[in-house]
Amino acid sequence: RSRTRSRGTMTWVLPLLQILATVWPGRAIVDTCDVCGRHPLVPGPGSSVRVVGGIDAHPGAWPWIVSLQLPTITGHKHTCGGSLITARWVLTAAHCFGNKRNLPHWRAVLGASKLSSLGSEVHVRYIKQVVVQEDYQPGVELNDIALMELDQPVMCSSYIQPACLPDSTVRVPALAVCYISGWGASREHGRPQAGEHGEPARVNYEHGARVNRFPVAQCNSSGWYGGAIREHQLCAGYEEGGVDSCQGDSGGPLMCREEASQPYWVVGVTSWGQGCGRAHRPGVYTATQSFYAWMKGWAGPMPQPPPTPKHVASTAAHPARALSSAARPFCTTFPRQARPQKAQPPGSTAPEAPS
Repeated sequence: RSRTRSRGTMTWVLPLLQILATVWPGRAIVDTCDVCGRHPLVPGPGSSVRVVGGIDAHPGAWPWIVSLQLPTITGHKHTCGGSLITARWVLTAAHCFGNKRNLPHWRAVLGASKLSSLGSEVHVRYIKQVVVQEDYQPGVELNDIALMELDQPVMCSSYIQPACLPDSTVRVPALAVCYISGWGASREHGRPQAGEHGEPARVNYEHGARVNRFPVAQCNSSGWYGGAIREHQLCAGYEEGGVDSCQGDSGGPLMCREEASQPYWVVGVTSWGQGCGRAHRPGVYTATQSFYAWMKGWAGPMPQPPPTPKHVASTAAHPARALSSAARPFCTTFPRQARPQKAQPPGSTAPEAPS
């Protein structure tokens, strides 16, 4: 009898949740985080909302974006970006942690667009553990990728959704429309933004930019990075500079989709670069596809993308459109270092027990 009653209850609970998601999106639960890459709050085709070269992001534009924050005397301060990949795990960069202490007091802020004023739609979680990829090489920043397990799982909503990660079946070169987004500085020597009750910040909103992804051979050419880009790395930005990642957004996502379809895939984790918005010095990202098995080994089964519609227009709704690259730089905390030296490719990416 109890099973029959449960089925009957679910027949009206699910439609009710769908109605709540429409009329009360800040609180309504859209799903249980088992579908990735969705944008419940993204306006439809024809909207003028843009997320480009330093322009503020529409709330919910990139619902998997996470702000990782350090404890301070007055509260918390944004230090790195990340991407929600399951209800309990966040993807970020290994170099974000370095020699930092008090990791149990770090926090992850999800569902926010304005860090200085966290609304009711925002979830705040603390860190249960950090798993750094075992072949990470500081300094040269090879295999610069890490996972954070949250102390409690999040409930996905219109503002919080998991990102899609490309496994071996996804043709990453075909994902030509790319964006970056986060709360970093907007110029090369700027400061990352403050969190709630942290020190004052000039800009509190998430902002982002469309970028071009370049072939590694081009990034490694003379006058660019001259061979510094290694295996399992991507580069993206503009040849003439002007739009890039900068201080405060290491660990944040490089998100790409096909020209005429959804969803977006997080193909890269912001890792390093030379300066911010400089010509021939695009941002360098750790390629997530190379570490899919490692991530799945820790985080478990990954959410899957929604079914592909039978007819997808080339103007499919997306949360950002390109503007001139003359827009102010969108800038990520890069390890300040000399050109990385040659290093051996990583070994096995099978998960190991954390120390």
